[in-house]
Amino acid sequence: MKIFTLFHRLIIIVLAFSTLHACTMMPVSFATLNQDIDLWLSQNEFGKIDRSLKNIDSNNPKYISILRKKPIIDERKNAFIKSTLSKANKFKNSQQWAKALKTYNKALLKTGNNPKLLKGKAVLLKKRDEKIIALQKILLMKRATALISYKKVYGKLNKLSPLNKSAQTDIHNYNRERLSVAKQLEACGNQANREKQFTQAKDCYYLSNTLEPSKQKQLWVKLLSKRLKNKYAQKRHDELLTAYKRAYGSQKYSKAQLHLQTLLAIDPSHKHAKRLLLTLNKEINTQALNKIEAGKEFYSQKKIDNALKVWLQALRLDPDNKELAQLISRAEKVRKKIQSLQKSQ
Repeated sequence: MKIFTLFHRLIIIVLAFSTLHACTMMPVSFATLNQDIDLWLSQNEFGKIDRSLKNIDSNNPKYISILRKKPIIDERKNAFIKSTLSKANKFKNSQQWAKALKTYNKALLKTGNNPKLLKGKAVLLKKRDEKIIALQKILLMKRATALISYKKVYGKLNKLSPLNKSAQTDIHNYNRERLSVAKQLEACGNQANREKQFTQAKDCYYLSNTLEPSKQKQLWVKLLSKRLKNKYAQKRHDELLTAYKRAYGSQKYSKAQLHLQTLLAIDPSHKHAKRLLLTLNKEINTQALNKIEAGKEFYSQKKIDNALKVWLQALRLDPDNKELAQLISRAEKVRKKIQSLQKSQ
């Protein structure tokens, strides 16, 4: 009898489950679905709308009016996504990271994990994690600086009271923290070095070595200092070459010449700068000579003002040209005489 009752119960459960499953598979009526979509649209529940639209028969004429709403739904959905991205970005810019993350999480629930929102959230989390790591490194370096400032004090304390338990406990705790921070800084240096953040790597190794000296860390500090010096020199070279190109393009040859001369003063073996300066000097000399000859032609035609104008242009190209200085001096004297004669008439 007991077995029979259990069997009946099992049959009832199976039948109930089958009935429930059949009910869920039944198509939703047009009126109900239409009302649901309008409600979900007002609540920005786009995930629910998308799932419902996928389950209806697009060939059924009853649902044509609902399917016609899709462009409006898509437009509202895109506007919601755009608004969410903008809102989250404002929170991020004002350093309200928790609110920005909450904004994304709420919107993702409503949109069924929209790819644009997932990407926005991923970018947010990445930037937040980068800031956390940067702040942790700053705190680590500040701890190291503080520990370094205490190093001499604890050294003196150890000499004064080698048998004082309280003092020795303080010294022990200090040394334990000092070694821990030195180890963390060495790891910081290794990571920064791998990521080619050489300035930070050098700082981490330097502080770690100050707390707990080692030949390996000292070597890294030396190598990185040299690398950074070379990097700075290369940057300065690039800046001067860029300045030369800009000046040359604007036909400011004296400035272009000065930039190359400065570069060669920093690095006398810079072959490219040497070639550029040699070419530039030849070009300047050629232009200066052409202008000198053009000025002489004007002078022979008694066009003194024109001659002076051209010679002054040549002087800017070749300020050390003695012949040019004499020509300008003579032309200025002649012009003064002409002006004096014109006034007396």
